[in-house]
Amino acid sequence: MSRNTGAPSRGAAGQAMVLMVGGMLAVITMIALIVDGGNAWSQQRVVQNGSDATAEAGAIVMAQRFAGVTVPVGGWDAEVLAKIQASATANGLAVSAAYYTDICGIPLRANGSAALNPDGTEDLAAAAVVGSGSLPAGSNTTPDCPSRTVGPPAGILVIGHKDVRTYFAGTIGISTLGVTTRATAVSGYLQGYCDATQGQACAVLPVTVPVNIVSCDGSNNPINTGNPWAFGPVYKVPLCQNGPGNVGWLDWTPTAGGTSELIDSILHPNNPAINLPSWQYVMATGNVDSQGVETAIRTYDGQVVMIPQFDMTCNPGPNGTPNSTVPAINTQPNFGCPAGSLGGNGSNQWYRLPSFAFFELCVGSDSGCTAAGASHGAYVNGDNRPVCDTGNGATSCLVGRFVSILGTGTVGPGVGGGAGSTKAIGVQLVK
Repeated sequence: MSRNTGAPSRGAAGQAMVLMVGGMLAVITMIALIVDGGNAWSQQRVVQNGSDATAEAGAIVMAQRFAGVTVPVGGWDAEVLAKIQASATANGLAVSAAYYTDICGIPLRANGSAALNPDGTEDLAAAAVVGSGSLPAGSNTTPDCPSRTVGPPAGILVIGHKDVRTYFAGTIGISTLGVTTRATAVSGYLQGYCDATQGQACAVLPVTVPVNIVSCDGSNNPINTGNPWAFGPVYKVPLCQNGPGNVGWLDWTPTAGGTSELIDSILHPNNPAINLPSWQYVMATGNVDSQGVETAIRTYDGQVVMIPQFDMTCNPGPNGTPNSTVPAINTQPNFGCPAGSLGGNGSNQWYRLPSFAFFELCVGSDSGCTAAGASHGAYVNGDNRPVCDTGNGATSCLVGRFVSILGTGTVGPGVGGGAGSTKAIGVQLVK
């Protein structure tokens, strides 16, 4: 006869161990799914923002090409690739692929035709890849997005990727989770800000105003309020006395010329292609006190013009010491104070332009302007306190409304020179 001692058999113990290990793996897998899956999901937005920025970096180069900027030393394709790689590195992601598109976001083949399958879906295997040595060719000029009729190369499609380290999934052999996103940014001529009845593109006036509302103190020195200009209200933009932070008059070809050159630049816009941001030379600040300048600006009364905006100068203040290391001296697209060109207190120095304002100059038929006591867009000839002094001591001013702001892209050369002029070019995410 045999005795049963109640001790489990070795086989039963082994089965229990397998079940316990399996249960632990199941628990770890669930934790990994919750923790690491949730982390990967949160990283999706981070990677998407990086892909957006990288696509825009490439599209900005395409905007510069449209605007007539000098061809880079290595060619446009190499420049696009360099900016994409720099942006991807700055945003901590890798670019799996980058392709050229038209303004509708349709990928293009090397010959300029649409890289689409018969059913209308993308055929990225046939699309022109950034870094191939050249931009898509072809003679397309008139895109039509609804009909999928492509235009010339104008945008960049980027597929970004980032490997996200795991916390718990590593215990089951998964050390990273891949997150992939895509973005398409395109460049093109801005529409809708300039009235077609003007018969021309928005004129770029060689005058720059601060990005924030400025006023004058009791001694007619400029005061930055820290508040940005709003769209719609009629503003009297004061021209305080000479000094940094004040409205400045730009010299596109420094450092020659004077008032006569300024008048010519107003009447016949001759600005170079201007990337945003960029540094430009200011020859004088405050009121130029010129009948000729006032008359020239008034030729645009009632029209929308483009006025560069500045956010810093190379001289920190009236009593400050110029310092070309703040911000650091950089090349495009970061920019910085040009070495050896720091200039004086306001005049004859460099201002950083991060944006352009679309500014509608006042006219006598505008009830909002007449209610403000202004029937013109410029009062820069002598003492104009009756119009310009709003309690801040201003003796001269520009009067009008801010319509919109262009903060990304390139403004073409000679904007405002009549029919066929190169217009302002912007960059926009479309997908």
